[in-house]
Amino acid sequence: MVLITHLLAMSNEHEIKLYRGCYPSSKQYLGPVKANEYCTCVILKLTEKYNDYKMDTIAREDEANQLKEFSFTYEFCAANLDIN
Repeated sequence: MVLITHLLAMSNEHEIKLYRGCYPSSKQYLGPVKANEYCTCVILKLTEKYNDYKMDTIAREDEANQLKEFSFTYEFCAANLDIN
């Protein structure tokens, strides 16, 4: 069961890479505290649904498909952090 759980989640390396991509641009608009909260929320939601393989597959798609695939995280996190 541990193996299955691990296969369904992203690795720390992927999470760190995503955070490093999210935080700088979010910080410009949200400030450091809210950007950290927002990016952490997005990554947690993504890791609940995707593993490394699926994230790499989506990353090879065009930007429109990526936005469509990940929009649930942005909407959820923005609403929960009251940053709409």
